[in-house]
Amino acid sequence: MDEKLRKLVKSRDFWLIVIILVFVFYAGFFNNLLKSPIFTPLNTARLEIDYGERRRAFEGEIMSKMSVLDALLAASRGGDFEVRYAVLRNNTDIMQINGLTEDGLNGKSWSFYLNGQKVETGQIHKTQVKAGDKISVKFE
Repeated sequence: MDEKLRKLVKSRDFWLIVIILVFVFYAGFFNNLLKSPIFTPLNTARLEIDYGERRRAFEGEIMSKMSVLDALLAASRGGDFEVRYAVLRNNTDIMQINGLTEDGLNGKSWSFYLNGQKVETGQIHKTQVKAGDKISVKFE
């Protein structure tokens, strides 16, 4: 049996099949299998940013006592965009996300929603995120 295994491993056809299987796996052929609940982490939340003309979505693991603001900052690190904010007198002030600024001229500001319910921007540093939550950030 040991000799047969050595011949198989030395076979060019064996390695060709292995390479094809690896390529097919990474190309997404088994994508639906990996999206099954067995492979999906149970401790995730989704954050979507709506810039008005385009959207970006992020999904990731949540940490204990993670707030909406924490999730936004985690997405900014992973998505390589800037968030300018301040927490003054226990209120969050979002000044800019990815270059879009609340300036009063265009009448738009950043709005936050947790599972479809509006969250006051000043309270996003206090509003905690749980597994399965969906956060929407909109420039409206």
